[in-house]
Amino acid sequence: PFRFRSGDLSLQAWRWGEGPAVLLVHGWGGRGGQLHPFVGPLRAAGFAVLTLDGPGHGRSEGHTATVPRFAQALMDLAAQEGPFHGLLGHSFGGATTAFALSRGIEAARAVVIAAPESPEIFYRELLAALGFQAGRQDRFLRALERDFGVRFEDVRTPGLAPDFQTPGLVIHDAEDREVPFAHGRALAAAWPGARFRATEGLGHRRILKDPAVIAEAVAFLKEGAPMAGGPLAAGMGHGASGLEWHLLRRDLRPLPASLSAG
Repeated sequence: PFRFRSGDLSLQAWRWGEGPAVLLVHGWGGRGGQLHPFVGPLRAAGFAVLTLDGPGHGRSEGHTATVPRFAQALMDLAAQEGPFHGLLGHSFGGATTAFALSRGIEAARAVVIAAPESPEIFYRELLAALGFQAGRQDRFLRALERDFGVRFEDVRTPGLAPDFQTPGLVIHDAEDREVPFAHGRALAAAWPGARFRATEGLGHRRILKDPAVIAEAVAFLKEGAPMAGGPLAAGMGHGASGLEWHLLRRDLRPLPASLSAG
């Protein structure tokens, strides 16, 4: 366990092992430990693994959470412990992962599981449960946008995905009752070259414990890491070591034109 700062907040994080690093990002109302089933298989594949409690969640400071705020936490963690070989986000954490990719976080691969197109879906469900009619919902959401300083339209994952250069794997269950299956399909369709994996009978949370889902996610991440598990992996960790590993991966960090020409 360790702590790091993101803006004025102290956030809780955890790290396992050495090797190219994969960051696990939890969903709304969750905490980093929910993604622990991925840790053992990722370690066995030669990866270091990191996770965090996002702003306002778990052992981290904060009382509010938004996609941009979560994404900034990922980028601040990357600045301290990265760069990361892979990102894996679930639900709200998947939307956060997509937003961080759109803002320039570096990763060779990304896995997004059961992510909504936009957090707006959750706000509308809450407002409907509280008895807000459609017109009042709209006014409330516009007020939230003013408070957050970002429009919901600007964090819609299918709108962000066409510019992604990071290879992606999108996994979504057909019987997900919290985030419609169509949201996963839309993200995968908009993400250039992304793979889409549909599951059945796992819902929104059991999907994180399914051995087949975990194995496919790990295999996808390993495809882009030829050194994972190899003789160099033991010395390639987080922070400065992770930077050393990243610089060795010329396919992830193209040389400046003045150097590549020579």
